[in-house]
Amino acid sequence: MTSYTLTHLWLVIRTFIAHYRQAPLQAAAITLGIILAVTLFVAVQAINLNAKRSYSESTEQLSARAESLIIPLSGQEYLDQSVYFELRQSGISASLPIIEGRVRDENGQRLTIQGSELIAAITSGLSFGQNQTQVSLFNGNFPLADLLAGRPLMMVSQSQAERMGGKDYLTLDGVPTKVVVVPEEWQLGSRVLMDIGFAQRLLNKPEQISYIAMFDAQPEGALVDIIQNKAQWIANTQDTDLDALTDSFHLNLTAMSLLAFVVGMFIAYNGVKYSLLKRNRLLVQIRQAGTPALTVLSALLLELIVLVFFGTSLGFILGIQLSHWLHPTVALTLEQLYGATLLPGTWQWHWWGQALLLTLIVTTISCLQHFKQRINQPLSSHGGFYKTPEHNHATRLFLIGLSLSILALLGLWLSQHFRYTMAWLGLFIVSVPLYLPKVLHKLAQWSEKQAQAGLTHYLFAELKELVAPLSLAMMALLLAVTANIGMNTLVGSFESTLKQWLDQRLHADIYISPSQRDMQKVEETLEELASIDTVYKQYYVDDSVQGVPIILGTKDKDTLEQTMVFKSAIDEFWQAFYASKVVAISEPMAIKLDINLGDDLHIGALPDYPLKVGAIFHDYGTPKGEVLISPRLWVEKGFTPTPTSLGVKVAQDKDKAYRELEQILGLHPSQLYDQAKIKSLALDIFSRTFAITSALNAVTLLVAIIGLFTACYMLLDARKAAIARLYALGVNRKKLMTIVVGQIIALVIFTLCIAIPLGAIVGFVLTDIITLRAFGWSLTYLWSWYDAASIALITILVSVIATLVPLWRLVNRPVVTSLQSEVL
Repeated sequence: MTSYTLTHLWLVIRTFIAHYRQAPLQAAAITLGIILAVTLFVAVQAINLNAKRSYSESTEQLSARAESLIIPLSGQEYLDQSVYFELRQSGISASLPIIEGRVRDENGQRLTIQGSELIAAITSGLSFGQNQTQVSLFNGNFPLADLLAGRPLMMVSQSQAERMGGKDYLTLDGVPTKVVVVPEEWQLGSRVLMDIGFAQRLLNKPEQISYIAMFDAQPEGALVDIIQNKAQWIANTQDTDLDALTDSFHLNLTAMSLLAFVVGMFIAYNGVKYSLLKRNRLLVQIRQAGTPALTVLSALLLELIVLVFFGTSLGFILGIQLSHWLHPTVALTLEQLYGATLLPGTWQWHWWGQALLLTLIVTTISCLQHFKQRINQPLSSHGGFYKTPEHNHATRLFLIGLSLSILALLGLWLSQHFRYTMAWLGLFIVSVPLYLPKVLHKLAQWSEKQAQAGLTHYLFAELKELVAPLSLAMMALLLAVTANIGMNTLVGSFESTLKQWLDQRLHADIYISPSQRDMQKVEETLEELASIDTVYKQYYVDDSVQGVPIILGTKDKDTLEQTMVFKSAIDEFWQAFYASKVVAISEPMAIKLDINLGDDLHIGALPDYPLKVGAIFHDYGTPKGEVLISPRLWVEKGFTPTPTSLGVKVAQDKDKAYRELEQILGLHPSQLYDQAKIKSLALDIFSRTFAITSALNAVTLLVAIIGLFTACYMLLDARKAAIARLYALGVNRKKLMTIVVGQIIALVIFTLCIAIPLGAIVGFVLTDIITLRAFGWSLTYLWSWYDAASIALITILVSVIATLVPLWRLVNRPVVTSLQSEVL
């Protein structure tokens, strides 16, 4: 590039800078769209990538990642600690015993604890070079002296300590326990860690452990010889298991972020088009002055790169901050749904580079054609909003949108995996806005024919001309409203289905949740109380089917028959079930493993016992699979006799029974639940589970509303001469404002007429197809006219405000000033 060309390029750039000094709103609109698009995209990417990192870096607490695990025999919760000592005596020192369980604090709050040989854990982490948590025995934060002295203590992260009230001591199952707060870098997350001896005492499990972590790759045969028939050896697949379980959750977040990115790009694209429209005369004059077309194009591209750079940088900063704000909600959701621990969030510089590259590619591809069109226009042309209307491609867009919609619907019908279904749904959602220019123009044309002569006729006649400049804003609005209605429909359907399921699932008068150490004692006491009619019991252990983790369980006869909500079952199921010929499996498991009625089922805990699937039941409590076997088979196979949970049917007044149970069993009120309390807790967990999706959904709608506001503002600025002419012809301010506001309301209503039915379709696909394939939950579709009307009303009110604010300023300025803008 010669110095002559560089001089011309610099002069053109200075001219553009001078233009933006006079019209900063145009640069702000472009930058704002980019910021909004990048913010949500980066926030969700940060959340997803941090979650993936948490899964892949999942280690034993304060230690290294286990290569394999020695776990109890199938159907048992614990294994004898002597197995660990035998391993050590055999020369296998790269191992760590761990016990897990639940305890209660003085307020009745349930805590999941993990106990291990803390000193051995840290030593193993250092030995295998995997300890990236900056933990050492002589770190000032590590309570080495208290551990050696045998004092009761628990270690928690800073964030977990704050959630627990910031207390220095907690009473765990009657034992005063010191709370030691450790740095977030130690990666404890929401877990509670303590010495294994103290944990065994709290759980009343002396000389028992949950599993043994093996840090060195040992030959399977050697391990099997040592553990004999006392335990079983498995490879540690926790990271891949969590990846598979949480796949649909992260895909949902990604889909929401991409939708917000598209909506934000619509805003930026609309801003670029408006800026080119306002500079049309300037661009012609620059070309008339002899500036080469390539130089002007280079200046426009350089301008776009600068705006994208600033917008992406600000969006990246806001996105990282947003991810930090959303981190606790996401961590809670992952822990409650999947038992996954999300480590403290980090960010990487290359995320900014990825966001910049993606945004730059999208904006350049979408704007390059417009740049060329403006530069290559005849030099005899001149600017003006109505003088050089853009060539309308509405018919072509309509045909493209129709073709894509047909393709997407065909894909939705044929696809089986939820990932492909989500992709086809995304294509369908994006294809429908392409109808808008044509449909809005036809609706405006039809309204013009129906309107009487006069200002009403003028309103719709001019509305046809407004469709093109406002179509992008309406497309963004359509996408956001559609997604909002679709997600609200999904959430409403899920909540309604969950309530119905809980009504059928909950049958006991009072549910009791003692600590694990007291479970057997509480069970025996309940059996002896005269005020208790029936004691309901549930038993569960972890197991696997086809290599997929599941929970294997059974219940007493009354609980089984009263609480199992069948999706499908064979004839005379109960007779075959109690004869231990068939089992019942949960719907999520049936969907995930493609299991049907009558199929053979090979359960890890029952390798030599042939069973068939006799029933599939609804289960909305967890996406993890569940298998129920008969109580007789549970006892015959020697599975754990200790119940996982208890419920009772009382023979007297429920409140009186509450007080009696509190006194006799010594339980805290929070350890006793009635049906209403459990429903409230379940719905509270449900609302927190969907909080992250609702937050992203609301932000996406906010992005579209901001886009509508900027589009209305810029459009009114471009139309000020036309509005001034009407005022000069005798139309008073009140009628003028009514016409302009009426035009925007008409366009928004026309758009909503498409968005609401589309949102209903999207909600149906999300509810009846994607949720079933992703989580294995079949939901009852519930349409809410109230939610749809609320979103429509909010959208119309925002559009009115977005129009009135600049319009009021416009109609109160001198008419001659507005008229001059057409020729200056």
